[in-house]
Amino acid sequence: MALLKEYYRPQSVQEAVQLLARQDVRLTPLAGGSQLVGQLETRAVKDVDGVVDLGHLGLDFVEMAGDHLRIGATTTLTDLMEHPVAGQLADGLLRRTGRYEGPVNLRNMATVGGLVATAEPDSELYAALLALGATVIWSDGASQESIPLGEWSGTGRGPGLIVEVHLPILELRGGHARVARTPSDRCIVAAVAVVGQAGERVALCGVAPRPILADQPLDPPDDFKGSAEYRRQMAQLLTERALQEARQ
Repeated sequence: MALLKEYYRPQSVQEAVQLLARQDVRLTPLAGGSQLVGQLETRAVKDVDGVVDLGHLGLDFVEMAGDHLRIGATTTLTDLMEHPVAGQLADGLLRRTGRYEGPVNLRNMATVGGLVATAEPDSELYAALLALGATVIWSDGASQESIPLGEWSGTGRGPGLIVEVHLPILELRGGHARVARTPSDRCIVAAVAVVGQAGERVALCGVAPRPILADQPLDPPDDFKGSAEYRRQMAQLLTERALQEARQ
């Protein structure tokens, strides 16, 4: 079991950021805990003295705000997928891709902010957010900054938190194509496409250290799931399939 020295439950984003900025103790944010708890218990993460619980910051919401959706960082993946507007965007892309993040009990815990922060290379839901033109709202406790998800890296910004993700509400068609060892496995490579009046956008999984837009350079791993060359070929094929579906 993990041996944590400190546990905090802040009541505001400013308080949470102040805690995370401390230099005398190594604190990490805790949202849904779907990854962090297991990493702490197995000691896969060792450089943590305590956690800052984000569950009481009021960031679990999905709200319409004019021409976009505001999604709080501690909104669960299940709540995002089941939202009547978010779940229908681009032929239900968030629902279609979200089910590959893991079983329903994990989706009931995992949060949108955690998904963005970890940016796992095979996260098809992250790729769907990319394709849909999501924006990350970052707070340093005093002010907020809006960063397109395609430009987000999460590093070099100093203490702060992802507080929201914004999604434009647009009339879009969606397409999704993937290859995996079994139909229920996480993908080896996947493509998510959207088509609308502004043009076409495709996001890819499994071809870089994090999901990327298709116009960015590929840097695929070479591992037991598939060689780098195989992943490059699949990226091209799946992009064509996803776009074909979205165009119909």
